[in-house]
Amino acid sequence: MQKMVFFDIDYTLFKTDVFKESGLTKREVYEEIPQVLSNLSKIATLGVFSEGETEWQNDKLLKTNLAPFFLKENIFIHLHKEDILKKLVDFSSSIIFLVDDKLTILFEAKKAIPAIKTIWIKRGPYALNQKEIDDFKPDFMVNDLNELVSIVQSN
Repeated sequence: MQKMVFFDIDYTLFKTDVFKESGLTKREVYEEIPQVLSNLSKIATLGVFSEGETEWQNDKLLKTNLAPFFLKENIFIHLHKEDILKKLVDFSSSIIFLVDDKLTILFEAKKAIPAIKTIWIKRGPYALNQKEIDDFKPDFMVNDLNELVSIVQSN
């Protein structure tokens, strides 16, 4: 069965704090990201499931050289991710992994698609200030994405 990994952009791939502190001029990704995406692309199809202004988010992917890892048809960017969760249902014939720093998004995704594998990346202000959600635990919790390749390989 095909595996698909969808990523949030801010605080998951992209150092949003650096971007904000630079007056929106400095674009950086976390150190492990290029290698992780390169390795993952050999075993899974990669996608983006992110919140924000489409132009800004696409600009981040382009200017950090991450865009080539993602097919255009697998990039979903919306002002409110909850509104487009149904887009992931289209991929339900695949094993879907969703990587996000917001526990609430992972919770909503699991409600919409119970078979989805949720991966909570615990970095950035949302993850660090997140309150637990009753009766929900993400399938995996990581502090950086180095573990992602082995998680996807073994699930």
